[in-house]
Amino acid sequence: MSSEEEKAVLKELDFECPSCGSCFCEESQWVANLIEFKTATCPDCSSELAMGEEDESRLVEFMKKKERFGKAMFVFMLPYMIGGLAVSLYFGGLGFMLYMPVGIAGFALLKVLFDNQSDMTVRFNLSE
Repeated sequence: MSSEEEKAVLKELDFECPSCGSCFCEESQWVANLIEFKTATCPDCSSELAMGEEDESRLVEFMKKKERFGKAMFVFMLPYMIGGLAVSLYFGGLGFMLYMPVGIAGFALLKVLFDNQSDMTVRFNLSE
């Protein structure tokens, strides 16, 4: 996943600190460490936080779905762009304008199939 794709995925993922009540987003390495160690530090109040098992499984599933969606989009966009080039060369600009709704419908279908989960908030517990 590129850095822009990671930023888009992580914007849909919020973390909530039970100590200070802040809601924050973090970069992909922070999330990877959280999944691996199941603990983190709040960037606002520096409280030690622990993730519950239910939130951990939800977070892992969320990240897997986002990764599958990114792969599906790549697989979809490559032939779509080649097809768009062929349509525009053969039929001109009007042909491409008529071809664009195909891409919008394809994107909507991929979004429904692979990325139908809305934003997610992970709520932590205070670490003992």
